[in-house]
Amino acid sequence: MKIVEVGIKLSKDYSFYENLLKNNGLNNDFNVKTHDIYYTNKNLDNLSENEMKNSCIRLRSCNDSSFKVQNNLIKELNINEVPLDKLTDFEKRLYELGYKKIFDTLKYDHHYYKDGMNSKVQLQEIEDIGLLVYYDNSIYYELPLEEQRKSLIDELKSYGFDEINYNTLGLDKLRTLYYKKECYSKNQNG
Repeated sequence: MKIVEVGIKLSKDYSFYENLLKNNGLNNDFNVKTHDIYYTNKNLDNLSENEMKNSCIRLRSCNDSSFKVQNNLIKELNINEVPLDKLTDFEKRLYELGYKKIFDTLKYDHHYYKDGMNSKVQLQEIEDIGLLVYYDNSIYYELPLEEQRKSLIDELKSYGFDEINYNTLGLDKLRTLYYKKECYSKNQNG
């Protein structure tokens, strides 16, 4: 089963969309500062957003906590967490194993929800990229990909995102950072 997630770059500032969501009955119920660092030993040329993500070991720190190791591609590295003061040592070990740092990202993530919703609308302020709305919903997972996408866009429009339509492509964060130009697709999970 393939899952569609839209991640659409927005044209106005965070406070505009925060007010838009609140005016449509959604409340902000979660905020987090996320620092992700990606390492790979592969060539990422011509890969999709999801293929890039799956080709990398990701370290994630939330609100300046220790880094959690996600998508560990090295079986010999049996590490789940890297304290901030041990990051340099961990990176040296990765470099010795042929990995290099490819992305270092910082984002501020704000989740919005109201009773009856099956998922949360995420506003993400991503350093060096801008403000994006991310959304997926498990009630659509069984639908064909294009129907999932249309259903997600219809739902976002019901929350006031009038600037979004079926022709609006989502911004691929990793591809954008990799190629140093905005890259778009229909599925940020594809």
